[in-house]
Amino acid sequence: MYKNEFKNSLVLRKIGLEKVITLLVRFVGIGSRFLLTFLLTKEISLEFQGEYSLVVTSVALLVILFGFDFYVHSNRMIVKGEYDAVFCLKNSVTFYLLSYCVLFPAIWFFFKIFSIEFVRVELLLVLILFEHLGQEFFRTYIALGRPLLANILLFIRTGLWCLILVLGLLFLKPFQVDLNNILVIWLISAIICAMLGFIFFPNLKSFFKIKVDKIWIKRGVIVGATMFLSTICLKIIEYSDRYLIVLFTSKKDLGIYSVFFQLVNVVNVVVFTMYISFLYPSIIKGVYNSNFGAVRAAQKTIKTKTILAVVFYGIASFFFLPFFLEFIGKEELNQNMFLFYIMLISTLFLNFSFTSHYVIVGAEKEKMIFTATFIACLVNLAINFSLIPFFGIYGSAFAMLLSNITLFVIKRKFEKKIIKISLPNASKK
Repeated sequence: MYKNEFKNSLVLRKIGLEKVITLLVRFVGIGSRFLLTFLLTKEISLEFQGEYSLVVTSVALLVILFGFDFYVHSNRMIVKGEYDAVFCLKNSVTFYLLSYCVLFPAIWFFFKIFSIEFVRVELLLVLILFEHLGQEFFRTYIALGRPLLANILLFIRTGLWCLILVLGLLFLKPFQVDLNNILVIWLISAIICAMLGFIFFPNLKSFFKIKVDKIWIKRGVIVGATMFLSTICLKIIEYSDRYLIVLFTSKKDLGIYSVFFQLVNVVNVVVFTMYISFLYPSIIKGVYNSNFGAVRAAQKTIKTKTILAVVFYGIASFFFLPFFLEFIGKEELNQNMFLFYIMLISTLFLNFSFTSHYVIVGAEKEKMIFTATFIACLVNLAINFSLIPFFGIYGSAFAMLLSNITLFVIKRKFEKKIIKISLPNASKK
């Protein structure tokens, strides 16, 4: 008995240490992104920050297009233990190669036709390829229960290049920064991330021995198609405001909006890194095994920790945010500080929605996710088009808040329906 207790104690300590290291890695990454955002604003201009935000947003959207949300099928099979991870990797890579062959020429042609000259098109396309591979490795290692390695790869892909640019802006004078230079350094980090993702993958030596399973890939495409539409709706909620702000107001307003968005995103990083990434496999497995006690326990932890994170961060920001904005030296930021708190409340409901989201994923009810995100997307667009022309970036912030509330309410309704069908008395408190 004592040996078991000692063994359990060591396991808990290991998990606790892993969480701490994972969080530190994420904080260094997000801190580098923050510093880059603020240095671009301080050292160059809010207008350049707006242009930078548009490029980053465009890369994120194109990565989604290449991936087609195929990972949902692949990672769910890994979490449930129905297929070996290297089998899923081999078939996923096969699908992605087909995706690249189809979409690369189309996107290159699109950029050339519309004379997109603010960045080098070929450089952007290669970046998108390696950025996508890095993103898929992050998701796969999370599904494999290796969040520390996943977050190290994430730091290399999303934080390392930012850190390099930050050090250059701080210590190398003069240090010339333009969008193409940023993309080159970003690409190098993405390549390193993809290479390490392959190197550390379990049982990779059997990669070439595994045969391609066309039926498995076809099933993944069917699942991915529905989830892809859902993701498009979700990303419209998350990113459409950037383009609409530029359309109806200015790049300077977009720069202001982007700065506060980056600040608020700290909460999402902490909650996902410390809790969701560790607990969502338990939710999926709990649904798969009809163990809704484990599902509720994981959901309660995520909700409780999200509330604590939002409240603590909100109180801390009330005292320290004014000093931080004064350091940046842009009066426009001080004048729009209330924007931060609207966005902060919005993140509360976004993270709440994930507790129901993974129940729906575990039940393989992708159409429910699409329905929820589609309705929330319509709400978001309607409010954005109605309010941004009159209230500017505040209209966009309210649109994000109300659409995230809508997303949470509808997903919660679908979750209750799933639990009621799976276990009639499970939804009764």
